Amino acid sequence: MTSVLTGFVPVFKRETAQYFKSPGMYVALAFFLLLSGAMFTGILGDFSDLCLQVTKGDKTITDTDAPLNLTVRVVSELFGLFNFLLLLLAPMLTMRLVAEEKRAGSLELLVSTPLQTIDILLGKFFAALFVGFLTILALATYPAILYLCKGHPELSVVLSSYIGLFLLMAAYTAFGLFASCLTDSQITAGVVSFAGLLLLLVLNVLVKQGAIGSVAAALSISRHSEAFTKGVVSITDAVYFVLFVVFFLFLSVQALDARKYKG
Repeated sequence: MTSVLTGFVPVFKRETAQYFKSPGMYVALAFFLLLSGAMFTGILGDFSDLCLQVTKGDKTITDTDAPLNLTVRVVSELFGLFNFLLLLLAPMLTMRLVAEEKRAGSLELLVSTPLQTIDILLGKFFAALFVGFLTILALATYPAILYLCKGHPELSVVLSSYIGLFLLMAAYTAFGLFASCLTDSQITAGVVSFAGLLLLLVLNVLVKQGAIGSVAAALSISRHSEAFTKGVVSITDAVYFVLFVVFFLFLSVQALDARKYKG
C-alpha cells in the first residue's frame, strides 16, 4: 500500500520535468489556448449579435429556442466546446508517455527498477493529468472576463462545468496512457487515442436502436459529460468517469506487465 501511495512520486517528478522542458508541449498548449480563445470570441460575438437583433425586433425568441441568457448561450455552449478541445489536448499529452520509452529502449531499464508497474504508470498518469489541469485552469480567463464585464454568468454552472472538465481530462488521460502502452510510436499512440476517444464520445449517436443502443448510450462519454455544462453534477456521471479511469489504468498495467513478462 505504501508503495502505491508514494512509489509513483519519483516518476511523477521526472515526467513533469520532461513536460516543461519540451518545446512541443508549449506549442500544444498555445494551440489549445488559441482555439479556445477563438471559440470564446465567436460565441460571445454571436450572443451579442443575437441580443441586438432581439432588441431591434428583427428576431423573436420562441419557446422552442434556448433562452436569451448569458449562462445558457455562452457559458454552457463554450464549455461544451471545451469538452471537445480536450479530445485534441489529451492525445498530445499522453502519446509519448510509454511509447517513447519503448522507442528509446529505456522502458526495460525502468521496469527493472524496484518500482512496481502501477507506480510507473501512476507517475506518468498524474504528470500528464497535472499539465492538463493547469491548462484547464487557464480557461478560467473566459468566465473571469464575463464577470469583469458585468455579465454575471451563474457561478453554479461555471463550477459544475469545471468539475466536468477535470473528470473528462482524467478519463482522456487514462485512455491515452493505455494507447501509449500498445505501441512504440508516438504518432500511432496519438491517433489510436484520438480515434478511440472520438468513438466513445459519439457512441450514443452511432448506435441508437434497441438494447445495443441503450448500452451504447450508457457507455458514451458525451452522455455523461453534457449535464455538467448545464449546472448538474450527477453522482452517476461522476462514478462513470472514476470507473473509466480505473478500468483503463488497469488495462495499462496489464499491457505493460505482458511486455515485461514476455521480455
